[in-house]
Amino acid sequence: MSFIRFQIDGAVEQEAYKALPAATKTAIRDKFRQLKTFCAKINEGSDNEEDTVSFKWHTCRHDEGLPCDEENDI
Repeated sequence: MSFIRFQIDGAVEQEAYKALPAATKTAIRDKFRQLKTFCAKINEGSDNEEDTVSFKWHTCRHDEGLPCDEENDI
């Protein structure tokens, strides 16, 4: 079986994210959660299983020379 595989990695400046209305942030989160319900692990149960049902966010501080905060599931 073949899959359509999305790999999304975007960095939004924290101040720009904070400026978004709460309804927009919630809508973005809800759309990711909706997409997640359609996802399946590739080769589930086999030695080469791929975790293709992973949606996470975190605060990245690499530009400050600091480690990232802990990842959170969406």
